[in-house]
Amino acid sequence: MPAKILDTQLQMTVTEQDAHPDVHINNSVGHIICHLTRGFDPGSFPNGQGKALSAGAHVPLGNGPEDTTFGFVQLARANFFGAFYSGRIPSEGSIGVLASTPPALLNPLMLDASGTPPDPFFIDPVSSSFVSPQINSSWGDHPACRVPLTKKNSSRSNVDNFLFQVIDDREFWTIFTAQDPGVAPRYLAHFHWKVRYEFEFSWVDGKAVRRRSNSSISVPERNVKGRPADGELQGLLNAPKGTRANVLFDLALRSAFNGGTGPNRSENPQRFTRPILPATFWT
Repeated sequence: MPAKILDTQLQMTVTEQDAHPDVHINNSVGHIICHLTRGFDPGSFPNGQGKALSAGAHVPLGNGPEDTTFGFVQLARANFFGAFYSGRIPSEGSIGVLASTPPALLNPLMLDASGTPPDPFFIDPVSSSFVSPQINSSWGDHPACRVPLTKKNSSRSNVDNFLFQVIDDREFWTIFTAQDPGVAPRYLAHFHWKVRYEFEFSWVDGKAVRRRSNSSISVPERNVKGRPADGELQGLLNAPKGTRANVLFDLALRSAFNGGTGPNRSENPQRFTRPILPATFWT
């Protein structure tokens, strides 16, 4: 028997105030990690990261949870991912890595997950609890990415090129959901949030330093009743299944960084003309 959800009394809160985009530069290991500060642990990355954003949803039920499962469903869209490298001097060339386009990533819109929860939930719905008369569900996330500091440029005899810019732009729709056996999910309320990591680097004495950040995080919609209205989301909302974004995005990064040159990676004999590198890029 499905639960009788008194959705006019549903309450949902989102907490993102302590999530601030930043970058951890590990010159000794040779990578950077873009993260949201709160809950970030460089020593255990990508495992063991705390929740940078969190949310809670609470709704009274007219008859108890019955056969209904409650939790959060999340859709993710990779708007753009690019990492760009330059030689120490113009004649040492440049490298561009694009992971958000085919063939590395075939579809930028994906069902998201933390770990391996059952479809369609973002986390295992056992985290939801019923304390009469209401169901209580919690959620948290910390999207981040790791990028190598150097890449070898095959167009210039495998000379090292050095990271000067990374952009990782993603957005998410997180939906408090009731799932009854054998039927479509009931999307009760949602919020929409965006993360953009955009950092530029210079190199001083052979070590990367952060030069500039245009990074941001925002929650343009919060506590909106019902399912998201965006037309492009409806197909995935109607059938929320498939390989999760956390797997697909990681595979796209690996393919773009480690695969051959082509649509997802260029290796060039000269530097890019845009953006213009500052004279202090390599000192």
